[in-house]
Amino acid sequence: MADEQPAQKKRNDPTSQLARGELVHAEVKPLDLSGIPSVITGIIAWAVAFVVVLIFRGELKKEGLEWWLWVTVAGVGLGLIGLWYCRRRWAAIQAGHRSEVED
Repeated sequence: MADEQPAQKKRNDPTSQLARGELVHAEVKPLDLSGIPSVITGIIAWAVAFVVVLIFRGELKKEGLEWWLWVTVAGVGLGLIGLWYCRRRWAAIQAGHRSEVED
């Protein structure tokens, strides 16, 4: 019986343990349900980038990169649209018109 194969060793990596049902995922709720602080942080980052690009506008113009200024303006503008959406969504959730996990 020399041609018998030895029993396979049990894999202990997390993926294998999860597949065997040995690991269980904990229910974790998101920290920020409204999204408003995240959007405000993004708007602030784009506004700071706008000021930095404004400071170096002359050098960027020489290099043909003056369009970077408009990228930062677009970032702030889209952030404001996102802020409007998040505030509207959060108000609907608070009023009970919408589920927190709907979208």
